[in-house]
Amino acid sequence: MSQETIQEITGFITGITKSAEVNILSFQEAGQPGAIALTIETRRYHELFPAGDPSLGIEMVAVLRQVGKKLQVEAIYNPEGDFIAADEIPELGHLNHQLNDAKSTDVYAGLIADRQKAVDHIDASTSELEELAKEHDTATQYSESNTDYGDPVTDQGGNE
Repeated sequence: MSQETIQEITGFITGITKSAEVNILSFQEAGQPGAIALTIETRRYHELFPAGDPSLGIEMVAVLRQVGKKLQVEAIYNPEGDFIAADEIPELGHLNHQLNDAKSTDVYAGLIADRQKAVDHIDASTSELEELAKEHDTATQYSESNTDYGDPVTDQGGNE
């Protein structure tokens, strides 16, 4: 059975290389002459940095999990940044549940329900609705005329 260790290293992100499958962060540990390459799957990269790419040259802490010979980036954060504890956001648990529930993520069903609510709130008489329909039909009967300017290179043709 392999042993799992978690370590935190403090340093600076000096560069970001992106590809379709992985993103590579050049991370220079404080007090060390060289940089290490932290490879992160693109899917996980967006989970680690949901607000976009991290700032370069700012002191960061990388939390690394090592299982056997495999090293995985668990988190990268700015120790001087703002923190919000997860237990201070009660909606977070509900959000995770909603994201896993296919019915709650059905955007079209929500749009249909919103449209029906809007239609139910319309308070107009039948005569008013008929008048609006006539105005709509009248407006759509007249088509806009398209002006033919001709060939702009030869200055030939066109309607004047």
